[in-house]
Amino acid sequence: MTASQKITELKKTITEKLTPCITGDYVLLGLPYHANIGDSLIWEGTETFLNTTPCKCLYRASVPSYNPKRKIHENTLIIINGGGSFGDLWRRNTKFWLQLAQQYPNNKIIILPQSIFYKDEKLLKEDAAIFSEHKHLTICLRDEISFEIVSRYFPSNEKLLLPDMAFYTDMAKWKRYVRPASDKILFLKRKDAEIKQDQNYDCVPANAEIRDWPTMEYTPLWLDLYHKAHLALQIIEKPLSTHLNNTISDMVYKHMLRRRFIKQGINFLSSYSQIYTTRLHGAILSILLEKPFTWFDNSYGKSSAFYDTWLSDVEDITFFRK
Repeated sequence: MTASQKITELKKTITEKLTPCITGDYVLLGLPYHANIGDSLIWEGTETFLNTTPCKCLYRASVPSYNPKRKIHENTLIIINGGGSFGDLWRRNTKFWLQLAQQYPNNKIIILPQSIFYKDEKLLKEDAAIFSEHKHLTICLRDEISFEIVSRYFPSNEKLLLPDMAFYTDMAKWKRYVRPASDKILFLKRKDAEIKQDQNYDCVPANAEIRDWPTMEYTPLWLDLYHKAHLALQIIEKPLSTHLNNTISDMVYKHMLRRRFIKQGINFLSSYSQIYTTRLHGAILSILLEKPFTWFDNSYGKSSAFYDTWLSDVEDITFFRK
């Protein structure tokens, strides 16, 4: 199957399974107000999908910018952005979802496609007990291993197996940012807790450029100044109990930074003739750009699980597990 055919297939899967769940106006929470291009692609695909429904977004926020004093009506759907943060590796997001589930027991809640990983089974059981008490919670999983974990530990919650929401990104909208490929070779190598320490990278050519997402390697002066201003306003606002700073963040990331990060990612990846990646969204963006690539697993098997579930029949993907 070609990359183009696979994109069409995965978008159809999302449309058919997820559209019936969007039953009314909604809030979209847990948005990625940071410089990870992969998370920006998930958000972009999510917005593109939600725009195909007749329902309206009433409020958007990240975990830090969420206003806990803002009451969500029980008829409002709560949608939580997807990604790879379900578990105890990136704990802050899961704790936020648990709080929402407890604070809004009567609201319908949808957690968009996630990979799940817990080192601590005791914590997994504790989280499952809280989520299982919520009678209107749908958990979407983006690989079969995650789906099996949730099926075992969260038996009372609704579950959907869905691909990553980044596949809903409308690439026609971003076509003007695609650069002609040079003869350069890229090794997109992550540097965080998900890097697989015992992975053999001998197949990567010696002349490959070893990079991470450009947004994570270098912070431009204007963005650094924005972050400093944001922190300063946060300190000033705290005794006043206002949320102007959070509102500004919501607007800046929605209307400017998300688009800027995706543009940078497309500029960056499209300029290479050969791509080797340790990042899941390095792989997904390569597919969206219809570029062949070589893919390495992450520390806990997130990438291999996703590949096995959705992408093993796609041409021009070489996957290394060890």
